[in-house]
Amino acid sequence: MEKSSFASTFLLLPLLIILLSTIHKPATYGECIPPPCQGKQSWPELIGKDSNTAYNCIRHDNPQVNSITFLISDALRPRADNGMCCNHVLLVIGNIPSGGDGVIKVPHVG
Repeated sequence: MEKSSFASTFLLLPLLIILLSTIHKPATYGECIPPPCQGKQSWPELIGKDSNTAYNCIRHDNPQVNSITFLISDALRPRADNGMCCNHVLLVIGNIPSGGDGVIKVPHVG
């Protein structure tokens, strides 16, 4: 009897995952807000800071920003549409000279 119970539970697991994924709607960010932008638009003081500090500072300084993308690289990749979005910021994280990981390029709205 236990084997059939285990088997039925095991078979119901994928169904449960599918059901939960259709019920749970992930948070979606608003559409791109075009210029003119409001609030602070660049954060040169964040060079060398850790990613959590940078994220919190950006959200505090400009509440209009609702999308912060972390890029783990030292090469910027421009947006495919080359559009300017006042609510998007790219944080480039990499090795910093003092050791460890931190912000290596000035974060800015775009």
